Amino acid sequence: MNYRAVNRIWQSATLFLAPPLIVLLVWFRPAMDLYQWLLCLHLPFLMLHESEEYVLAPLGFKEFFNLKSPFGSKTDPDFPLDDAYVFQVNIVIAYPIVILGALLAGAAPWLGFSMIWFELIINNATHTILFQGAKPSYNPGLITNSFLLLPYGMVTLLVATRFFTPLDWVLSLVIGIGVSAMLGLKTRRRLAKLKASPV
Repeated sequence: MNYRAVNRIWQSATLFLAPPLIVLLVWFRPAMDLYQWLLCLHLPFLMLHESEEYVLAPLGFKEFFNLKSPFGSKTDPDFPLDDAYVFQVNIVIAYPIVILGALLAGAAPWLGFSMIWFELIINNATHTILFQGAKPSYNPGLITNSFLLLPYGMVTLLVATRFFTPLDWVLSLVIGIGVSAMLGLKTRRRLAKLKASPV
């Protein structure tokens, strides 16, 4: 699969799909449970965040992560994140969990909230602290993370406290931390592979 070409398509599409999705969700709000409605909003909000990261930012998120972040190779624009990795993180992992979480909000409210934890902890920490370094500056995704995803996540958290059981909290944390740990380990393995390869 030509991941570079596929990524260009879905990344560009996010900018055009997110606004009408938000309008539709606002239209259908009276017919939906508040918690499920909030989980449905996660998809277009995530799309807007990705629009900033991959379409609107002067330097795309992949290149920024690889060349300028503390977690990148600093020399290779395709390590540790390459186009296949970007596709897998967003299309194979994030989108299915967000969509299934919204659809199953009543039966398994913890599933969708697992990605809220990811936004509140991992996404927020990287964009606002870890990516800043010694000289704070703009990084791709910083604006939508700070002014959209973070407030959204806090509102969803407050709504969840009204009815979540201890098991819901545990399951959501296990999945959220599990996804984060899996991606962290994969990133470290790819960096180790790069360092071990002959120059």
